[in-house]
Amino acid sequence: MSHILILLVIRHEEYLRECFGAVGGSGLIGRVVVDHFIAAGAKVSSLDIAYPSDAQAHATQTNLVTIHCDVASEESIQQAFATAIQIYGPVEICIALASLDLSVLEPSSFADASFAQLRRVLDVNVAGTWLTAREWIRGLRQAKRDSKPLNHPNLVIIGSESGHFGERQNAEYSLGKSAVQGGLLMSLRAEVPRQWQGARVNVVAPGPVQTERWFEECKSNPDQYYFEAQATTALCEPVPVKAVAMSILAVASHNFSSHVHGQILNVDGGKQGKVVWTRDEVV
Repeated sequence: MSHILILLVIRHEEYLRECFGAVGGSGLIGRVVVDHFIAAGAKVSSLDIAYPSDAQAHATQTNLVTIHCDVASEESIQQAFATAIQIYGPVEICIALASLDLSVLEPSSFADASFAQLRRVLDVNVAGTWLTAREWIRGLRQAKRDSKPLNHPNLVIIGSESGHFGERQNAEYSLGKSAVQGGLLMSLRAEVPRQWQGARVNVVAPGPVQTERWFEECKSNPDQYYFEAQATTALCEPVPVKAVAMSILAVASHNFSSHVHGQILNVDGGKQGKVVWTRDEVV
């Protein structure tokens, strides 16, 4: 059984009250990904800032432990990995899902954009992913030194369509996703197999995902559904959460994706860009 370490949507404490219902909740990507890996027979360590901060791992069901972690903290990441390794052994597959997403970021014109918000996004979405990847790679190096066998190790980073097409009112989110699915992925593509022969790293980049929160946003802004999931999307619908989870599972699987390495899997229904001007704006 592989040891899968999954970092859920990990946010700074100031966001926790606003986002607690979304962190690890039913219907969200992280929770569904955890469930699918458990169903596939994996041992899962699930890391999230929403879990109790008592420095203990909590076994919530068979083959699943939950561990408190703030992805923006180097010390917290190191402690969480150490706890996971102590319980299940070296981390073979790491799913880097943690990020501040558009549902919690304040949109604005670029002229009015918040520098503080940019710093928070860089801390969580970019530095947090970097720290996660580094800790996982250190685990590969240590396993090699200790002559411990690993079962097809790989890292899956969660990107976004925003990393391709930009976000006019949230440039900080777009640049963060571009960083991890661009420069970081290309760098790790060359580095990871040097640490462990055959180890892989890939990105799964979803389009608008059909979560309860997204539907709530569409209720308050009826045009959002059309502009984000239909106007420039060939399949003309949002992406089901299960489709994202199954794509992550497939990319992480050696049987299905043994030689898929250094690639971006776009799970976006055939997205071809963003609507720039509405008819009303042009008129």
